[in-house]
Amino acid sequence: MHSSAFLRLLPSVAVALLLSGCYSREDMNAGGEATRPETEETTAPAPNDSKPAPTTAEAPEQGSAAGPLAQASIFLEVSGSMEGFMPKASGAENTRFQQHAAQFLSDLNRSTAVQRKSYFRIKEKPYADSYQQLSQTVRSGIQQPASSTDIPSVLDTLVSRYYAPNSVSVLISDFIYSPKNAGAIPYISTDVTDALNRAGRSDLAVSVYGYTSDFRGAFYPALKTAVKKINPCCDTDIPYYFWVVGPADAVRRFDALLLERQPAQQAHFGVKYPTPASSLLNRFQNVGSWYYGEKDASKRTAGASYHTVAVSKVSAQEPVEFVVGLDLKTLPALYRDVNYLKPNLQLQAQDTDAKIVSVFAATDQTKNSSGAENLYTHFVKVRVTRLGKAARPLQLTLNDQRPGWIGQWTTKNDSNINQAGAKTFALSSLLDGVAAVTTGEQEQAPVFRIPLTLQPAD
Repeated sequence: MHSSAFLRLLPSVAVALLLSGCYSREDMNAGGEATRPETEETTAPAPNDSKPAPTTAEAPEQGSAAGPLAQASIFLEVSGSMEGFMPKASGAENTRFQQHAAQFLSDLNRSTAVQRKSYFRIKEKPYADSYQQLSQTVRSGIQQPASSTDIPSVLDTLVSRYYAPNSVSVLISDFIYSPKNAGAIPYISTDVTDALNRAGRSDLAVSVYGYTSDFRGAFYPALKTAVKKINPCCDTDIPYYFWVVGPADAVRRFDALLLERQPAQQAHFGVKYPTPASSLLNRFQNVGSWYYGEKDASKRTAGASYHTVAVSKVSAQEPVEFVVGLDLKTLPALYRDVNYLKPNLQLQAQDTDAKIVSVFAATDQTKNSSGAENLYTHFVKVRVTRLGKAARPLQLTLNDQRPGWIGQWTTKNDSNINQAGAKTFALSSLLDGVAAVTTGEQEQAPVFRIPLTLQPAD
């Protein structure tokens, strides 16, 4: 997120000096009062935090599944480092970034899931655009690239001036944070944390979507110890990102409505999800002598869910196996990926050796089955060979662990990007800064918990 002419990063103790000289919070918050060249649009007005909250008709309460989101504000970075994603029109085929970003803007503009849409270019400050203007920039290339942008300043402005109930901001950028020298690298996460924390938003959430695109133009490495720029570039794909920032419920809903259909790498910070529907399935791959322990289970009500396993007999020679069906369709793709579920689903148990033996997704056979398994997208098989003398709780928990792609896409030196492949300088540090704000001093909350009971049969 930089250009060859003007790159900055200072330790957090000096951030204020940096921002006042380049891309300051005051500059970005100046609204229509800011001076500008005649060729630029009016500086983007920021929402007034003192205005009354939208009425129920305008913005449903957080947590409500009904009604559209009140506002989505899209910020596209147009610094020099982004030119390779949006090269000036030359008759050549558009980059994948151009195709993707143009489609996203079109989908959002037509969507009834968001009442109001605002579009901005991020240069030395935000400039308001129409949908047509921003889409044209994506398609035709950056005509007047910014000399510099600064990630903490942008994030500070998003959470300070564009944060409102039932609303989100989406920042589209390469998220290359350029330190002035190697000694400033340890402060990257601190700078991001301070920027996001300054406004004190208690329900802040951030969803990160990572993509890669072909890149045609000059690439500006974050570290200048070797080369100042690589031109032409690049023989490898280059990552870019959509960061969705806002109240937790609004971020969750925007993700589901407008970003889940697009394949991407994902990471979610501070977003909370409803507990998914679940049930024991006593006629699906069950082994041994057990039945539903609920009092009304014999009625077998259509669509009922069960969470108590009553075991008649169990031993190492005669194990019991049962399957829990999970309906994860309302969760992001990250948490539906079996490769993520297998290491991160855990079973807590007391007075028993119950353990998970397999995790798998629905198949055509389960989807077309006449049994209750057709209601669920994923399945967890549990085996038991030892049981206590009384009813004991079990808990199926999906831990929210940082996905492996973040480490794989992170590099400490992007001056050899053609050899390193699709990586972003200090990406892990940037997201460390986000995690520090969204989790605070608390442990990372799990994605969900499913309570179960394991008991001897009457």
